[in-house]
Amino acid sequence: MSTSLPAGAPRAAQHAAPSPAVATRSDAARPATLLQQALLLGISADALLRYSLVGPALALWVVILALAVPALAWSADRTVPRESAGWVAVAFLFACCSAWRASDVLRALDLLAVLAALGMAGIALRDDRLGLRAQRLRDTIWAAAAIIGNVARGIVPLALRQLFHAERDTQVAGRTRAVARAVIIASALLVIFGSLLRSADPIFARLVVLPDVDFGNVASHVVFALAFAWIAGGWAYGAFIADTSGPRPPEQSPFTLGIVDLTTALGTLNALFGVFVLTQLGWFFGGEHFLRETTGLTAAEYARRGFFQMVWVVVLVVPILLATRVALRPERGLARRHTQLSLPIVALLGAIILSAALRMRLYVHFYGLTIDRMLTLVFMGWLAVVLVALALTVLRDRGRPFAATSIVSGLMMLVGLHLFVPDVVVARVNVARTSIASRDRAAPLDLPYLTLLSADAVPIATTATLVAGHTRGAFAGDPEGDTRLCEASTTLLQRWGAESAIERRAKLDVDWRTWNAGEQRARRVVDADAGALQSLRNATCPNAAKKTPSRAAQR
Repeated sequence: MSTSLPAGAPRAAQHAAPSPAVATRSDAARPATLLQQALLLGISADALLRYSLVGPALALWVVILALAVPALAWSADRTVPRESAGWVAVAFLFACCSAWRASDVLRALDLLAVLAALGMAGIALRDDRLGLRAQRLRDTIWAAAAIIGNVARGIVPLALRQLFHAERDTQVAGRTRAVARAVIIASALLVIFGSLLRSADPIFARLVVLPDVDFGNVASHVVFALAFAWIAGGWAYGAFIADTSGPRPPEQSPFTLGIVDLTTALGTLNALFGVFVLTQLGWFFGGEHFLRETTGLTAAEYARRGFFQMVWVVVLVVPILLATRVALRPERGLARRHTQLSLPIVALLGAIILSAALRMRLYVHFYGLTIDRMLTLVFMGWLAVVLVALALTVLRDRGRPFAATSIVSGLMMLVGLHLFVPDVVVARVNVARTSIASRDRAAPLDLPYLTLLSADAVPIATTATLVAGHTRGAFAGDPEGDTRLCEASTTLLQRWGAESAIERRAKLDVDWRTWNAGEQRARRVVDADAGALQSLRNATCPNAAKKTPSRAAQR
């Protein structure tokens, strides 16, 4: 289907359609401008992100993308919506956060937040009515699917049309394009067949001299740059060129629920969750005596079970409540029945979340805290916010703020994780529950695990290791004590010492692109205590390696 433009169409619209056979929006950006910006983003990504997708390089690349957006909007005689600008700013914020904290989990979440924010920016650029202000969640999801489809398709179809469909170009542009095609074709043929013939005959090799180029390295740069150009160009195509008048999400769900179906489904969940919550009251008030009599488990054994299963229950019920709301038949009073049955489910899910938190408290008391359990608990806290938002919006036929509340609360939760770093919290909780000074051997501190946390927790891990070394007499007759001290000191020196991979990477020319504040602090802390750590390592490890020099000694 082709798009015909009226005679008085805007200047940008007259240059927008990349091909007569492709439907585009009437205010599409110029394809040539889009291809130029995509190529620029691809080349800059190869220069910045080749060694790491997070850190200062990611923040700088987001800035380059932010500068490309107004250029594309100008070529289409459009303005950048405020929501799009806001989402690009959010992407820049979390790109900077990836250079702040060293936790692998946080940096992965930062990268995910950057991609999500740029996706929302693309949705608002495509149609500013489909972002956070969308009337229905399904409209935003539909627009997101369209953007993802454009990213997957990339800009190759558009580039080929621009390269080989020159019939509508001016004479000068047509000649330039023809010369470019000729140069590309001739260069490819000369490189491929010239290399083969030079290898086949030494006489020919003396006559033909090809530049000494590491084609493998060049190819890797080209592939990396083209991959990002593909992604960025597809994103820009969906935001600035792709037709927005295509199919819309269906007004009605493909399946519908009547009052019997609805009552059966939600009534079953109410009964099931109600019985489960009642069983939780037994161990909550009866304590370990109740657990031993009913299950034969101790409180410690009970605390290790069921936490993640309860998380999955909460995760799965939220989309069920949303899907059943959408699938209601247009019958009078059916929405009210859905609300009446859903509110008890929301309350029972709150009780399940509370039960999971109490079980986590038991787990920490007996076994200490781990990163995965803490992050899961934080995730359940966010799900609790989503459930409250669901009850206050969707279940009251005011669904418009639900998506905005859920997304914004999730981003705020991620900001909170950067302020209260999970690795630091885990380290502090585990140190607090096992007092080294009182030589509590009933619950020994897991020093090796502490030293495997991210760089943000290295100051706590180093202090705890050295304190344990000073009170080493408490471990007399306990070979596991020396083993823990050996593993902890060795890990700290190998991960953050003068001969660590982090230190070797810091000496490369790409250091500023992968620089991280948490890692920099960890290096300083371990370097300052390198002598004490090495002495502890020599004293506790049977076959201690040679002394690891500090950076000051190396200088």
